[in-house]
Amino acid sequence: MALFKRLCQSSGRPFYRYSSTCCPSTTTIKPIEASANTLRHLQFTPILPFEDGLQIQEKFVKAQLDIKDMQSKIRKKLEALKKEYEGSTINEHEQKILDQIMAMKPNPLLLTFEFQPTYTGGKRIKKSITEEQIKKYEDFVPTTQKGNPRPKYVQVERGGQITFHGPGQLVAYVILDLRTFEKFPAKCLVSSIEKATMNTLKNLEIDETGKQLNLKTKTTENTGVWTEDDKKIASIGIHVRRSITSHGVAINVNTDLSYMKSFEMCGLQNSSPTSLVDQTGYNNIDVQQVAIQFAKEFAKILGIQKVERIQITEEDVNAMQSN
Repeated sequence: MALFKRLCQSSGRPFYRYSSTCCPSTTTIKPIEASANTLRHLQFTPILPFEDGLQIQEKFVKAQLDIKDMQSKIRKKLEALKKEYEGSTINEHEQKILDQIMAMKPNPLLLTFEFQPTYTGGKRIKKSITEEQIKKYEDFVPTTQKGNPRPKYVQVERGGQITFHGPGQLVAYVILDLRTFEKFPAKCLVSSIEKATMNTLKNLEIDETGKQLNLKTKTTENTGVWTEDDKKIASIGIHVRRSITSHGVAINVNTDLSYMKSFEMCGLQNSSPTSLVDQTGYNNIDVQQVAIQFAKEFAKILGIQKVERIQITEEDVNAMQSN
């Protein structure tokens, strides 16, 4: 819990799949608050249940929203006092405390995970999906995964339809205040995540000589990142509450694609999934390497000067959940 508090103190609205097509390519993103000059990357190293990742994300989001709520209440109270007691002033000590509270701006956070096999359903199918359909997802085990746990089905409060998360896939959750960056609406965050993903797949070093992966990718009218042969390698979706963001991107690194090929994903009937390994044949690349590179690329696009990376172990996760 001490780690959680330190990260939060340092420095609802529905889930939408914002389109990135309206964000000008010439837009220069830069922090306008000192706190936004450092990206804190929490790199979760164990493979976790999907629900655990959601709960951890929500704790950090709630912490940022709580700070905004406290600042809003203080601001309203001060305005009310000024009207009620015209000409009154606050003593120097009290003013200093209030200034410190009002200046609190948590650093942008990037949480990176690798999850156990999970199918998630969005709001668009929440009322229509049947127990029989859910059973099909939970009973499906690819031939190569015989003996491993069956996937779970989890209903989540986001837009969209069915998505898959599992071993070999990087899931990166972005938690930041859009207002701590200059002219940075949600659509530009989506565009930034897409660009960071594309740059990651291009610039990722694959051996000790510094040789880069150089995987060529693109964006289309559908949100996400696609390879040149029109296969989907990354899915993107964000959630915004009072300018605080959550969720982010899922990048297929060495995922078992059978989980996605056997069902329609994201409501795209003609979409074929692919992965980094499927495209390049490089089997020596793992999710953690991609997570580190993505953090660097994302920070660069947002004009963030510094990335602080903290590896989170299973013991750390247990401590977070117990508080």
